[in-house]
Amino acid sequence: MSGKRIVVVNHVAELGGAERVLMDMLAHLDKEKFQVEMIFLSEGRLVEAAKGFGCNVHVVNSGRIRSPREYWKSISFIRRVIRQSGAQMVVSWAPKPHFYGGVAAMLEGKPSIWWQHGVPTGTLFDKVVSRIPAEAILCPSQSVRDAQASLSPKKYVDVNYPGINKETFFYSSELRTAIRREYNIPEDAFVFAFIGRLQRWKRTDVVIEAFKEALAGQHARLLIVGGAQFGVEKDYEAGLKDLVARSGLEEQVIFAGHQHQVERFISASDAVVHSSLFEPFGMVVVEAMAAGRPVLAVGKGGPAEIIRHGVDGYLYDGSAEELARYMAEVYGDRNLTRRVGDEAKKTIDSRFTARIMADRFAHVMEERMANG
Repeated sequence: MSGKRIVVVNHVAELGGAERVLMDMLAHLDKEKFQVEMIFLSEGRLVEAAKGFGCNVHVVNSGRIRSPREYWKSISFIRRVIRQSGAQMVVSWAPKPHFYGGVAAMLEGKPSIWWQHGVPTGTLFDKVVSRIPAEAILCPSQSVRDAQASLSPKKYVDVNYPGINKETFFYSSELRTAIRREYNIPEDAFVFAFIGRLQRWKRTDVVIEAFKEALAGQHARLLIVGGAQFGVEKDYEAGLKDLVARSGLEEQVIFAGHQHQVERFISASDAVVHSSLFEPFGMVVVEAMAAGRPVLAVGKGGPAEIIRHGVDGYLYDGSAEELARYMAEVYGDRNLTRRVGDEAKKTIDSRFTARIMADRFAHVMEERMANG
């Protein structure tokens, strides 16, 4: 197979936000230009998915960074893949993978770049990983780019907005009907959906409070799609259900649990609510917009760079009070909801597709290879 060979390193092989972006990038990367050697630092379901995208896949169970023996064993494994494949660049898909891939690339004399999916906060780990050599650091939003640039002032740090697979995220009346029947939701009820992990920083409780204030007793439902993944904050989900019970919303709020195919629930909804105070990007935001669903999100971080307020979505100040006001407005004007949804689809088509993301990523890799 022709094309430049690159090694891509990621620490997990299970589906999370960063991994969804990674899978879309692998799916849309030009196979004539690049051949990917994919290294996962643990086993998981994405191993087979990556193979399906034409990657040569390797797995090394890295263990804990704190174990020097395990750490250098993993570094040696990555170096061996670099040499045997003739790779010209190493791409690490998060700060932790760069702690492995970046060091291996440096020892092999190969250029490396890495993807900063989250917002660095200046911890010791953030500072250390930012000092590992890299030709470029790519970030999902300008706000993340600014935070990372402050830690890497001498490096090339730029924005590459994630994109979604348009073949997956689209409105389906069949899925809408099926999900509503499964969860006993009336066809004519207006459904707001919250989609994401149930962790405190996601602030699902704020969505419930706003829904209570705006729509308690109305012909509306709140569909909460998500759970406590990876065993984190299990008590939060229980607290949310208790909040629903105390608020008298048991008939209106539905907990669907963690789901692998969130697109079904997007189609079942009429609007999607996002409540994180500082989201690095917001994949659910663009996924919902691609299906023509208006999104209500906090006007900070990634969502503020995606949504044009009142045109293709709504930005609020993070309070339950203002969110309630916009929820009531969306609920009360279905024609406006449809117009905003139509504009949302146009925004995704022009700025946030997986093809646009992969092409931009490829351009940076080629440019950095040439510079290196």
